[in-house]
Amino acid sequence: MVFDKSSQTDRNGAANGKVDSRTSTVKSTKSALDYSNVHNANALSAGVDFLSHKDGIDDRKLALEFGLSFLSKHPNGEISQNMQDKVIELLYNDLPHPPATNLGEKFAWRTADGSGNNIADPELGKAGGTYSRSVQQTHLRPQRELPDAGLLFDTLLKREGFVKHPAGLSSLMFSFAAFVIHTVFRTRHEDYNINDTSSYVDLAPLYGSNQEEQNKIRNRSDGRGHLYPDVFAEDRLLLLPPAVCVLLVLFSRNHNYIAKKLFDINERGTYKDPSQLSKEQANAQDEELFQTARLINIGWFGTVVFSDYLSCILGLVRQGSNWSLNPFGEIRKEDHSFFERGRGNSVSVEFNCLYRWHATTSEHDEQWVSQMTSQLFNGKEPETIADFKALAVKFKEMTTDLHAWTFGGLKRQENGYFKDEDLANLLKNATDQPAGAFRARGTPANMRLHEIMGIEQSRKWGVCTLNDFRKYLGLKTYSSFREWNPDPEIADAAEKLYGDINNLELYVGLQAEESKPVVEGAGLCPGYTISRAILSDAIALTRGDRFFTQDYTPYNLTTWGFADCQRDPNAFGFGSTLGRLFLRTLPNQFEENSTYAFFPLMTPDAMGTHLKKLNVADKYQLSKSPALFPFVSTGDYAQVGHILNSSDFSTQYQGRVARVIDGKGFFANGQNPQRESQIIEALSKPDSESEILEFFYRRTRQVIESESFHLSGAPNSKAVDIVRDVLRAIPIHWAADVGGIPLTTKSFEGEFTAKELFEMLGDIYSFIYLDIEHSKIMVLQEKVKTHVEKLSHYIEIGMATGLRRLSMAGVIDTISTLFSKSKKTQQHEVVKRLQQIGISSNELTNTVLAIMVGVSVELSVAFTNVVNFYLDSDHHMEIQQNSNKDKMEYYARQAMRSDPPFQGAFRKASKDQVAAGLDIREGTKVFLDIYSARTSTSQDPHKLPHDRMSKCLGETLTMKIIGEVLRAVFELRNLRRAPEQSGRLKRFKDSDQHDLRWAYLDENGFITPWPTSMIVQYDV
Repeated sequence: MVFDKSSQTDRNGAANGKVDSRTSTVKSTKSALDYSNVHNANALSAGVDFLSHKDGIDDRKLALEFGLSFLSKHPNGEISQNMQDKVIELLYNDLPHPPATNLGEKFAWRTADGSGNNIADPELGKAGGTYSRSVQQTHLRPQRELPDAGLLFDTLLKREGFVKHPAGLSSLMFSFAAFVIHTVFRTRHEDYNINDTSSYVDLAPLYGSNQEEQNKIRNRSDGRGHLYPDVFAEDRLLLLPPAVCVLLVLFSRNHNYIAKKLFDINERGTYKDPSQLSKEQANAQDEELFQTARLINIGWFGTVVFSDYLSCILGLVRQGSNWSLNPFGEIRKEDHSFFERGRGNSVSVEFNCLYRWHATTSEHDEQWVSQMTSQLFNGKEPETIADFKALAVKFKEMTTDLHAWTFGGLKRQENGYFKDEDLANLLKNATDQPAGAFRARGTPANMRLHEIMGIEQSRKWGVCTLNDFRKYLGLKTYSSFREWNPDPEIADAAEKLYGDINNLELYVGLQAEESKPVVEGAGLCPGYTISRAILSDAIALTRGDRFFTQDYTPYNLTTWGFADCQRDPNAFGFGSTLGRLFLRTLPNQFEENSTYAFFPLMTPDAMGTHLKKLNVADKYQLSKSPALFPFVSTGDYAQVGHILNSSDFSTQYQGRVARVIDGKGFFANGQNPQRESQIIEALSKPDSESEILEFFYRRTRQVIESESFHLSGAPNSKAVDIVRDVLRAIPIHWAADVGGIPLTTKSFEGEFTAKELFEMLGDIYSFIYLDIEHSKIMVLQEKVKTHVEKLSHYIEIGMATGLRRLSMAGVIDTISTLFSKSKKTQQHEVVKRLQQIGISSNELTNTVLAIMVGVSVELSVAFTNVVNFYLDSDHHMEIQQNSNKDKMEYYARQAMRSDPPFQGAFRKASKDQVAAGLDIREGTKVFLDIYSARTSTSQDPHKLPHDRMSKCLGETLTMKIIGEVLRAVFELRNLRRAPEQSGRLKRFKDSDQHDLRWAYLDENGFITPWPTSMIVQYDV
């Protein structure tokens, strides 16, 4: 081979760092091409993302930057200018113009009359304004040429026999509909053009349509934002079926519940006992609490509309579907501009005509209307419109004192409230009653004058024809009366009265139109036009409301309030919100799985049929059950002793355990007192106490080190969320080790994270031991069943193989050895001791699970309370310098007595003893002796019967464990709280929680019994 030596030299030279110009050019060209390819690929990826995700562009793909770079290099000209204009349009459309809302209380709270909903047009939709007109008339005939209104009623509308609603809707469905309708329509009798309520779904029948009405229902005397007992502002609803007023009362009660919770939770720390405030300060606090509770309560109302109500309208409830429309969210159009929302609303006369649903009146309500009319007219039937006007004047005179209003034959109690049982019975009776079907000739005869007034009123408004309205909605217009209603008798009669289908009036045309059949997607089954129009109206009413859109925020409603009024699609009853409302405001009146609570807008007969088809009937109580025994709290010394001595005394634990645990062994249920005594005795004297204590001490130190983070500019200081990342995690590691369940750590992939296992064990604990909200019991029960099944599976595997914390690779976590006498022992000492007393495998699984549940979450609460107590204590430095285990146990006991995790009659009774000069320890022992005789628990006089962790580990060992964790935490140098709120335990007293002393808000804003967060700092 012949080659040029100089070339070889050049190549060798290049290899030695001597690069010639040709090689450099090739390399730089290749580099440029590589960069260009990568750049083009990135630009293409960014462009695809931009076009595909207009609602969530990934700005890290740099689409804007690529675009602007391209634009900057494009030569000037028409194309370049057009591209630049599009960019400017895109950026401009990123923001609404004008702004949708402003800051400050003036804009955060609803006004009494609805004004200011649209900031740019504050009069839009305001109470006292005129109705709007939606549709241009094209076929309006002179009124003198229209058929007589009474003749129209007698021919096309008057009821011929009662026909049940074909989809099984109940009378209560249309009581709720009346509630919604009267919220946005209130025609002034003196001037039909005026709507005296706002055009917003704002609970005006409860809160009033002006400031004067609102002031009458508010109890401003206590500075807590409450309404007077069971009051509402709208007197018209007293003339409607009594179930309508019951619904109003429930929302009135819900307001006071919400206001009380806002005060108790006190998220921003600004609320104070009104007795400590000046009159001016108390009024300001009352206003803030009232307005915030009102926003949340109206949020509830909107949520009911888009859960239970819409579910029945669309027939979703028959399918077991929890789907719903969500009209409130932000939507971007193709040009990146926002699809409008929160622009206000003004109801129109056309929709006023649409909501005359008198054909759906049940037989029971038809009789009630007759009785009410007869009563008001002294046994006579009203014959003219003048009679009704006279009635309106008379009725106003009768209803001046809203505090004395009654309905349905109910009587107020001395405290102003109605009896829960009376209200619940009216609701249950309305649920039992089938509604009538939408149809021609379906309106009760005793509502003749109502309909005549409606027809004549629509004519004075100059309302469009039915075909005009259908054209406006984008629907096919009718070409004949037979097309409008195929019933020849109805169609022919209408044709003889109107002559041409284009002359058919809106009012009559809507009510006598052929009704929609019961098919998927149809549940209300009105006439076809109504069916389409009400969905448009529902979206307009809510999406146009600023307080359901831009200002529907956790800041305005508070974190808890915002969470409280959200629709939960996974709630019991296919996402029912009415069920939550009924069980909250009428406690002990409905079973926790009653169809009367969760499907009240359907008759029980109809709903029972659908539940059976869905194979879920066994989860629901279909019958009308009597009132339940209410929860009664007592702290009287003698009463507590009497209760514990009574043969009728029992706990809820037995029933709750039986619902989620198969077989015996979960020793909270008292099924086998002798066996439970053996278990407690075996666990209260651990053979490896020193190793257990060593584990809790070392593990606490390890987790603190692992979870701590540095502070900027302070290299010698660290911080850690001592509650969330440490004190909640330590007991979970212990529980997982006992159960043989591998946990995921930073260096090990297990079955669950500590957080996941805590939530599972917390759910099980809450379901069995705590008084949880009744509306959540059934959903929590299903979750707990799943948790129990999963955890039992892992426990059984661990016991069957004799291995603990086994990874996929067969590696055992080294932490597990801390609980064994020998490093080679793989069976946990707790499990070994239980096996020694002869527990069967199934019973042993349940017993291990009971220990995990009883110890884990309770210890986390105890750890938190004790650490929090001593952070502010004079003993702070003393604890930090003391390593004596007995002394630490003493500190643990002192803190637990000062701030115990539990509350109840035992603590209250003990306080009463002190006041009476009795020995508290001796008195507590009396209670515990009685309790122990009944449940075979330890008779330690220092612990309360609710204490599960002491029952599992023994009270002495429990206190020593708490002491060791306390020691591990307080050995940190210069331990202190983080600044301000970060270093405070954010907890509050929850009057609805009768077991745990404190409650917290979780990361989603819901109330939880488990401590959530508290950051501390220390020096290194």
